[in-house]
Amino acid sequence: MGERDTQISRDVSVDVESGLDESVGNRESEQSSPGVRSRLRERAGSLVSARSVGIALVLMLVSTFVFGAIPLLGMFGELLGIVVAGFVYGLGTDARRYFELALAGALAGGGSVLLGNFLIALLGSGLTIVAFGAVGGAVAGIVGHYFGRDLRHGLTQDLGEGP
Repeated sequence: MGERDTQISRDVSVDVESGLDESVGNRESEQSSPGVRSRLRERAGSLVSARSVGIALVLMLVSTFVFGAIPLLGMFGELLGIVVAGFVYGLGTDARRYFELALAGALAGGGSVLLGNFLIALLGSGLTIVAFGAVGGAVAGIVGHYFGRDLRHGLTQDLGEGP
């Protein structure tokens, strides 16, 4: 965690009165102790990588556009694009990024359903349709990432090693 946020402590000395020194010291200890927000941000930072979500989302949006443009596939083409993007991401990295791929898949799937069926989503039961798109996109992203990582592991494994 060398790249994480580091806290810098500064020494403040006040020579006016001893009572002021103690109150300044108490304020410093309150400010230097990590707050609830910083602890939550630190835990969330270790759980989710914004860079990974961004890269996965860009891959998914591009592949969703490309596979969605195939006339006979329609909505299944968009899901196939999310699976392919997750697969490519899994081939490219050794890290387990299932949560990030699920989040990016949900955003890409929900967004593509919302844009593809804008009038229905606006006038009808839009939340249900978008929710199905988000869940389908999340599952597609996870499945693609799983198979991409599995293929990467198989390609990089030594021939002498067993399963």
